[in-house]
Amino acid sequence: MTPELTIQLDTLWTAFMRAGVSPLDTVEQITLVLVDRSHRPSAPATPELHAMVVDLLDSAPLQNSTVQTEVYDRLVGKLATSAQSGQNGPALTPSHIMRLMVDLVAPTPDDTIIDPTVGTGGMLVAAAEYLRDRRLEFSNHAGSSDGSNGTVLAGVASHALLNRIATTNLRLHGVRNVAVSTGDPLGEERGKSTTGFGTFSVVLANSAFTGSRDSVAAAKDLLTVVKTKKTELLFLVHSLRLLRDGGRAAVILPDSALFGTSKAHTDVRRLLVEDHKLDAVVRLPPGVFRPNSALSTSILLFRKAEATEDVWFYDVRADGFSLDDNRARIENDDLPDLVARWLSLRNTAGAESAVNEPARPRTSQSFLVPRSEIAKQGYDLTFNRYRIVLGERLVHRSANDILVDIARLELRIQQGSSALARALAETL
Repeated sequence: MTPELTIQLDTLWTAFMRAGVSPLDTVEQITLVLVDRSHRPSAPATPELHAMVVDLLDSAPLQNSTVQTEVYDRLVGKLATSAQSGQNGPALTPSHIMRLMVDLVAPTPDDTIIDPTVGTGGMLVAAAEYLRDRRLEFSNHAGSSDGSNGTVLAGVASHALLNRIATTNLRLHGVRNVAVSTGDPLGEERGKSTTGFGTFSVVLANSAFTGSRDSVAAAKDLLTVVKTKKTELLFLVHSLRLLRDGGRAAVILPDSALFGTSKAHTDVRRLLVEDHKLDAVVRLPPGVFRPNSALSTSILLFRKAEATEDVWFYDVRADGFSLDDNRARIENDDLPDLVARWLSLRNTAGAESAVNEPARPRTSQSFLVPRSEIAKQGYDLTFNRYRIVLGERLVHRSANDILVDIARLELRIQQGSSALARALAETL
């Protein structure tokens, strides 16, 4: 996208904000005209704002699908800024973190993928692009040119407007085989918000910013597993319900869910470790969601399978961006190392080199912890619970050397005292 187009788009966004149009409505109105020039904005947009949109489209090379996608991506980025400024924009997952989660679950054309917290659809876009980029590896699959024809993509939006925005985002990114429904995935009436429990092979979700809710409003089948108002715990149970046997998930959770001492926290973690297979806990840097939030979060990788054996812990100290509000690109980036080690640990095709993770000490950036130890720690899943921090090594001198030094000091003191006594005697 050219600098001129960026300025035009930013000016248009400011005009919508000054007119009192919500960030979500702004994204919808601009993109609907972007997709269909004949579209006329509905309230609360005004004819003047619509004219500004049309002028922008007429003066920019937006017939190019790549430019359309870049425009939409910038608009979605504006939503993140609006969330920080309190303008009711949704909390968004950074695109490189979404790509990381997709890399870790490594979807295939045979997978059925759902994001129960779909937001603007970015997680599903990342999954589709993962397949698209690897279409040569799936040459035996008779799919479309984007490599995703055999993959069922599904998402659940919290309200109709967000559904339309997510659908538009997916459409502009060339994703066709997707169904985004609207509803409360944790509520009692979930018929319209899911396509069935136990039917998905992959769950991708960010449930770190879902907050709390009145427990009586949650579905009874969830409350029978864990009675809580913490939606991150309910979403974790819900993710397990969505997975079919052998299915896998990558879910972002606030770190409080990993160490909380309430019965609900402990019960959910015990369920995950003892009744299913928790594969990994990836600790993210505290600033990864800035400027929107400084919340500490982790990615849990788990499968609907038999009980856990060992859990792999990895501490991401740098994600390629500064951890302040600017989030400027920097050289330090642990994500490639994380993915390489994970692929090697999982013996997945594509791992560049074998890494002996079981031999890594607890002082390292990554290590394995047996299930039995996690159980003894009350199913605490925080990285620092199992990390060993070595103090500065002190080298102590032998007692004999110390005694020799003391004797030398005493001799010097005696010599000095004698010299002082002689000097005083000479002056008398």
